[in-house]
Amino acid sequence: MAAGWLASTAVVAAAGGLTGGIIGALTEAGVSDEDAHVYAEGVRRGGALLTVRIPEADRARVESIMDRGAVNIWDRGMAYRKAGWKTFDPGASPYTADQVRKEREQYRRNAA
Repeated sequence: MAAGWLASTAVVAAAGGLTGGIIGALTEAGVSDEDAHVYAEGVRRGGALLTVRIPEADRARVESIMDRGAVNIWDRGMAYRKAGWKTFDPGASPYTADQVRKEREQYRRNAA
């Protein structure tokens, strides 16, 4: 769900020649390059990316809410790498519906 400020930043990043629009948008927003690649790969595999811009005073409350259903990006990146993934490839095809279903089942089983 890259919408609003992130989507517009991605368009500007792509127009400015930064590699992988979503990667450029995330790194411009302060996300590390390594994490940005994992987030982008997660979106390619059918995941959703939610970002928010909030006043600093609301940060702890919003982080608490978002952490309830958030993916641990470090763990997910390790799982991708263990399966042979190296880095996000902007030319790679998005996952099919069947691949997305299998991906989600895998992580549901691992969380149980």
